[in-house]
Parts: sequence; structure tokens; C-alpha cells
Amino acid sequence: MDERLKKSLLYDFYGELLSEHQKEVYIASVFDDMSYSELAEEFDCSRQAAFDLVRRTTVKLENYEKKLGLLKRFVEARSKLESLTSEIEDIRASVKETDDIDKLLKEIDKKLLRVSGEAQEIFDFL
Repeated sequence: MDERLKKSLLYDFYGELLSEHQKEVYIASVFDDMSYSELAEEFDCSRQAAFDLVRRTTVKLENYEKKLGLLKRFVEARSKLESLTSEIEDIRASVKETDDIDKLLKEIDKKLLRVSGEAQEIFDFL
């Protein structure tokens, strides 16, 4: 996963656990793509202080992820949903291409059982 996307998602999941100052600096750094020099000027601190705050905040968010695993669950659920979507598209394609209805119905039944099982895993997981 792209580092910037990961930081963005970590903030989405755990940002409310940060102080207001941490939120402001992190948002400016990650979402507004401000450099450490720009952060230092904006928040009236040294470049090193801006760097340290962003680094500490990132570590804090990553520690929340290690403990709670919400981002990991989200990524896995999204992957399963993409797999389910692909299975459904395969079923639709099979319907259009097959003349043998009995064979088609058996194939659709197998795929629907697999889709149902994966959907249940997603709900159990969340």
C-alpha cells in the first residue's frame, strides 16, 4: 500500500484519538502535503520540531493499528468484497455464454455457495 494512502487511512481510523494540535499538524503534513519548513512556519516552531511531531504522531497511529488492527481488517474486507464482485461478474458472463442450463445452474450454485461463504467471513470478521 502506498505510504501516503496508509497514513491517510490510519488517520481516518484513529485520528480522533489524537490531540487537536497533533491533528492539525498531521493533516497539514499528510493531506495538505506541506513540507517540514512550511509546517514550521505555519505552526511557529522549528523544522526539527515539526518533523518530530509528525514522526511521533505517525508512530502513535501505527501503534493503535498494531493493537486494534482496524486498517488490516478494512483492507482484508475490501479485498474479499473485490473477490465477491469478480465472482458475480463471472456468473453473469457464464449466463450469457452457456446453452446447457443444467450445467450452468450447477456452476452458479457452486459459485454462490463460495460467495455466500466469503460474505459470511466478512461479517464475522467485522
